[in-house]
Amino acid sequence: MLATLLREETVAVEALAQQLRCEYEVLKTRDAPELEQILREKLVCADQLRKLIAARLDFLRDQGFAADRQGFIAYIAAVSPDTRSVLSTLAVELENAAEQARNQNEINGAVIAASRSYIERALTILSGRDPLDCLYDQGTRKIFSGGHTPIAKA
Repeated sequence: MLATLLREETVAVEALAQQLRCEYEVLKTRDAPELEQILREKLVCADQLRKLIAARLDFLRDQGFAADRQGFIAYIAAVSPDTRSVLSTLAVELENAAEQARNQNEINGAVIAASRSYIERALTILSGRDPLDCLYDQGTRKIFSGGHTPIAKA
């Protein structure tokens, strides 16, 4: 049962990683409608992954193990050597797939941050404001000192 869950979870992580790679390509072209479609598909992948993770954790609890990494390791240690070998291999595959997805997500985040910075600089120049004359609000949005927005709230 756990082997099946790990395989399904690996497939879900790989699907999410694929969506992240597609998102990267769309971010480079700045195709907003395509980006919206990718984001919807990415949400579907993430929801599926959450369900699979919950199923794995439920399985561990049902077997009397903690629903965490230590419980997972303890479960693998408690099964037969043949099953242990299969589960260990599947766990490594899942970790590798998750690492690839995590790395791609960080790359996409950097692209988004760079694009946002570029757009903010362009808007600052177009609005005639001094780019060095700003502060940031609680949401990390720029606030220029010439505006009527308070710096602090009481």
